[in-house]
Amino acid sequence: MTEEAEVEDDDVFQGVKGANIQVTTTYPMVSAWEFEFLKEEEVIRQRLDECSIYLLVQRPLTYFDKVEFREGRLFFEIADRANPPLQCRVDLVDLGICAPGEVIDVETAWHTKETRQTQPLRDVAAIRLFRKDGTFILWWSPHKILYEMLVKGLKVATADGDPRSFLDFNVLYVGKAFDQKVWDRLTGHDKMQRIMTVQNPVGAAPAARAPFEVSLILLTVVGLAEMMEIPFMGFATPPGVKPILHNLDLADEEGLGRFATEQFVKLRDEAMTREVEAYLIHRFRPEYNAVKYNNYPDIKGGMRSKGYSWTELEIEDLPAKLATAHSTWDLIGEGQYEAVSDS
Repeated sequence: MTEEAEVEDDDVFQGVKGANIQVTTTYPMVSAWEFEFLKEEEVIRQRLDECSIYLLVQRPLTYFDKVEFREGRLFFEIADRANPPLQCRVDLVDLGICAPGEVIDVETAWHTKETRQTQPLRDVAAIRLFRKDGTFILWWSPHKILYEMLVKGLKVATADGDPRSFLDFNVLYVGKAFDQKVWDRLTGHDKMQRIMTVQNPVGAAPAARAPFEVSLILLTVVGLAEMMEIPFMGFATPPGVKPILHNLDLADEEGLGRFATEQFVKLRDEAMTREVEAYLIHRFRPEYNAVKYNNYPDIKGGMRSKGYSWTELEIEDLPAKLATAHSTWDLIGEGQYEAVSDS
């Protein structure tokens, strides 16, 4: 009996699993001011249905300047009074937005009531395009068109300046909206209202106000990959993280197969949302988050509760540099932007 037991023990070893959670944006970053209008649009609400993580971030007010519309082309600068302006040209015919010779109505929105109606237009908050029959075509804010340039490959001819210089954000707050729609979560949100009330503007533009400078970044969990170490040798687990060991029996081929191929959680399980929120808060320690998750990754209802020893996070399609005094995460990366000549 003793010899048999020893043989059986030799057949048992241990393994560990780590989780790699992928999140992505489903819509460009929008200012708190823009969100108040956009959340009423059904098409926008449908695109934001799956968003479960949001960040409130701030940077100097970014606006369109020297806007002109001539012969099917839109000319403008993206400016913030902190970086050299980015000169841009959009050829609406080449992009298929309008046909050659077609007349397009261009509407502009401002952050202030004092507006100049003659070209070139100055200090413009947003641009909207309509056909002559009133059919809406599209709208752009500076950050929306930058997002479409960097993520969607929109062809915008540029000269001088760097689009990435307008995408550095200070992280103020990280939250989750797992059990309700994000626009419901943010309606009357006490943290958001507090930020809008007490947060000072950081830009030099005349119209700089917190509601114009504070933006929403909305994220959706879209993927989960696993990392394994079988048998556990202590190489995979990050330093300082206590491994969660799973006993595996060499004689149980079916059990080994399940451990290697079946994930511990289904996609978008609430544990994933809790984990992403805690990961970001722990990393950035935003000013307006009261709970900093000092004991991360040991959090209630997170991925360790599902059997994963550690978690890695990937954020896709977010051309931004996120920072606080505690951490910086440059998600723009080298080589992801290819300039289009303005010649």
